[in-house]
Amino acid sequence: MSGTTNPGEAQFTLDTWRRFVGAVRNFASCEVRGRAGLLAGALLTLLLAINGLNVVNSYVGRDFMTAIENRDHTAFVRQAIWYVVVFGASTVAAVFVRFCEERLGLLWRDWLTRRLVRSYLDGRAFHRLSLPGGLANPDQRIAEDVRTFVTMTLSLSLMFLNGTVTVIAFSGVLWSISRTLFVVGLVYAAAGSVMTVVLGRRLVPLNYRQADREADFRSELIHVRENAESIALLHREHFLEGRLMTRIDALVANMRHIIGVNRNLGFFTTGYNYMIQIIPALIVAPLFMAGEVQFGTITQSAMAFSQLLGAFSLVVTQFGAISSYAAVLARLDALARAVEPTPETAATLRVREANDRVAYEHVTLKAQRDDRVLLADLTTTIESGTRVLVRSAETSANTSLADL
Repeated sequence: MSGTTNPGEAQFTLDTWRRFVGAVRNFASCEVRGRAGLLAGALLTLLLAINGLNVVNSYVGRDFMTAIENRDHTAFVRQAIWYVVVFGASTVAAVFVRFCEERLGLLWRDWLTRRLVRSYLDGRAFHRLSLPGGLANPDQRIAEDVRTFVTMTLSLSLMFLNGTVTVIAFSGVLWSISRTLFVVGLVYAAAGSVMTVVLGRRLVPLNYRQADREADFRSELIHVRENAESIALLHREHFLEGRLMTRIDALVANMRHIIGVNRNLGFFTTGYNYMIQIIPALIVAPLFMAGEVQFGTITQSAMAFSQLLGAFSLVVTQFGAISSYAAVLARLDALARAVEPTPETAATLRVREANDRVAYEHVTLKAQRDDRVLLADLTTTIESGTRVLVRSAETSANTSLADL
């Protein structure tokens, strides 16, 4: 299977899920899985604790507002103290969640980067990828996409895990307040998620292309820096300026498309989030006016509804991040496939070091793209101090021979 990935193919498909599961499985079975398991277990425990504290906080808030309505000073002070206790415990748990997440992310990035660097160098994959038709910007994928992948994998995984726990924790709270409000929340979140995917599905291929446009521009700037002396001597500034401006035009044009899609998506998601604030009051306030619930229940329903809708609406609120993540997954998957040994690179060559000569025995080279024979059964010896001119109609043959 080819190591390249068409940007247009970077979509939300089963391949996206396959890439995610494969990446997590590889990390879970690697040599650092023991430390990773401890950090992941700590994260899960802390997330459960935070959600439990949030549920407790909803009842504290309900009783706090009811105490204000009843002008009950003793209950007011008691619930205020409980507020401080719950907020303090939640703060400690949230800080340690962030700490464990960052340590797990660092461990994962360290392991994955080292693994890709070894694969990139083994079998001279770096040379294969530099040839025409090779994978674009492998260096940027190793350095930046790995960092982005690890950060976003943990962030989005924790969001969805926390969302699952939140749904379980607050469904009962909201159901006990108003079944109608619970059903409205489910329908509202489902409709919002579908509309968000429809409006924002173009972001995935656009984000994929944008990463390549940015990397192409950066590589041109690096080329100028590394060849500054020769560029100045040959007066190539205007030529390179044209190349740089072309790169800028490409990344700006693609970014305009991203901004346009985000604008259309923003109209929907912003209105969606505003409505979340008013829906609980529209349903629960009449119950209070009819004397069926306490005043504090309105506050509790707003909090529970917000938590539940936030969990159900992760696709809506995080679609931009999810689309970027899908693009990063596709790029790293293409890199992992590209650095896999090919039959040509996997073939063993017996190499013996010698300072007095360079010798080849029965060497045959084939083109990687179309399997053409570039060099057939070469056997020759070049003594030390001898000058040899190598000429060929195939540039790749010259380069491959020199790299042996």
